[in-house]
Amino acid sequence: MRCPFCHSDNDKVQDSRTAEAGYVVRRKRLCQTCQRRFTTLEQIDALNVRVVKSDETREPFDREKIKRGIERACSKRAVTSDEIEKTVQKIEEAIYAEFDMEIPTATIGEVVLRKLATLDEVAYIRFASVYRDFDDAKDFLQIVSNLQRDAETEGR
Repeated sequence: MRCPFCHSDNDKVQDSRTAEAGYVVRRKRLCQTCQRRFTTLEQIDALNVRVVKSDETREPFDREKIKRGIERACSKRAVTSDEIEKTVQKIEEAIYAEFDMEIPTATIGEVVLRKLATLDEVAYIRFASVYRDFDDAKDFLQIVSNLQRDAETEGR
């Protein structure tokens, strides 16, 4: 690994730790030339899952799009960045576990909704209103009543 300071490729790993539920390895390194420390992250290359959009076009799966959507839905809510990252990781795991080539956007949206329902109800409603293209207040009332019914069923 090249040192970001002196560009030497003579370094020594001082410490390695897993991060993000074991999907990332964080390595602390010491450059043997300039004696400065730096950290590297090692992670699995993303699989080549393609997203099939509603107009039948295809594009590579992009976890950052999901993360941005969840961040918008969680805006001004008591949801930490760490909770958002863990939720995105769970969504990504669910997608990679079930799909290896292509996944429809509708399926991604439903996975996101399921995860948001357990993370934050307001974020769930916000995301659902955009994802399901709510037309009027009765759409909001319907989803709120569904959340209440589910909460009663689960004993929350």
